[in-house]
Amino acid sequence: MKYNVATSHPLSTMAGMEALERGGNAYDAMLASSSALVVVQPHFNGLGGDLFATIKDNGYYCINASGYAASAASIDFYSRNGYQEIPKRGSLSSFSIPGLVASWKIAAEKSTMGIGENFKRAIQFAKDGFEPSRKLVRAINRFEGGDEDFNNIYKGTDSWLVQKSLGNTLETLVTEGLDSFYNGNIADKIEADMKEKGGLITKKDLLDYKASITEPVKVNYRGYNVYTNPPVSQGLTASVWLRDLNAYDLAGMEHQEYYDTLIKTMHDAYNIRRKYVYDGVKLPENIDDMKPDNDQPGNQKSNLSDTTAYSIFDGEIEISAIQSNYMGFGSGHSIKGTGINMNNRGSYFSLDSENKNSLKPGKKTFHTLMSILASGKKDVILGTMGGDVQPQVNVQILSRVIDLGSNMPDAIAYPRFAYPASIYGDSKVYYESTLRLNHYEPVDDLNDMMGHAQGILIDSDSEAGVDPRGDGLLHYMKEKYFK
Repeated sequence: MKYNVATSHPLSTMAGMEALERGGNAYDAMLASSSALVVVQPHFNGLGGDLFATIKDNGYYCINASGYAASAASIDFYSRNGYQEIPKRGSLSSFSIPGLVASWKIAAEKSTMGIGENFKRAIQFAKDGFEPSRKLVRAINRFEGGDEDFNNIYKGTDSWLVQKSLGNTLETLVTEGLDSFYNGNIADKIEADMKEKGGLITKKDLLDYKASITEPVKVNYRGYNVYTNPPVSQGLTASVWLRDLNAYDLAGMEHQEYYDTLIKTMHDAYNIRRKYVYDGVKLPENIDDMKPDNDQPGNQKSNLSDTTAYSIFDGEIEISAIQSNYMGFGSGHSIKGTGINMNNRGSYFSLDSENKNSLKPGKKTFHTLMSILASGKKDVILGTMGGDVQPQVNVQILSRVIDLGSNMPDAIAYPRFAYPASIYGDSKVYYESTLRLNHYEPVDDLNDMMGHAQGILIDSDSEAGVDPRGDGLLHYMKEKYFK
């Protein structure tokens, strides 16, 4: 295909493809797909979440739409209120300023169609409803951290999910402009709800927020330039890992040796992650000068992050993007009357003032979100959910494409391993049983621990791959929603 969209939900993919078919560019497809994902995958992302993207458009650039801690969020505040760690759910976990809508402002400036046209499907799915996937229904039934406003929207969902208040909020963004989220009617509702529920975000915090455009981290891997997000994103982890893998002839290795080599070099990359990925870091000018931190990690278990990644190609512009509310539905704190589910990304901060990722007002936490573009004999647009294992999923798929000559669908579907270690703790290495490895821990195939990846491979044509571990391959009749 001359253009392509790969997302983790078929309705979002259809919305993005429809934007391209109507003459829109990649930014239009991004807005259509991104807004649809907010509606159809609320257990992975939302208007109260954040976004990272890597984009090829007459050069390469990244978007960092992650939030910083609200002005009232501090170690002293939590210590005075008797907390040894930041809560994972509730209004005191939802103090990271939402950045997703700010990223839409950047995309909207480069799009060719109006916001109303690009949000049309998202508003339809929200107000008229849609058939939720089994994974979404299961996530709703298992989620216990929601406040009354959250539960009124989601609890009891079985065969059809309607989110009218979310649809109304999306319509407000169309009629009053995207700025209304940070300085308008929506911002007023967020501040009022925060005051009522004991939250920390004020309208001034929202007004001061801006998404940023940054230079990518770049590494050459076997003739491919691979671009990803700089810190606070953990994308750097994949870059230094690929740097080290250049020293090995992976294509000539037997199966076990191939995976032993990937895993051995991965550990050094994750030690570098712990040393260099935090807000305010000064990176060496040359990626080759980054050396691992050999301090032994602690024992705190990683929390798998539920996110949603998507890839877009319009024939020229390439976008790899990922958005999230962090853990499942995020904080479970839903802004009254809006359908906005707030993220709980701030709970990743440490309350240890000596830690590189310690909480401070205005600071951004270490971020698991990352996106990938690679350019060489072919181009690769790639992203995955999976929290701390995202670099592993991306590197394994890239290696299968670049080293082993795989096509995109097979590279994404192929069994994987995962090392779900946070910056605070260590982990075992797990693998999907069909991979048949020695030394490591087997788990069931098509395991959510291994992430849900989406990607596009571009040669003379474009080829999309969607992960069988997620919702992207569910069968939907187009006529049911797209008329």
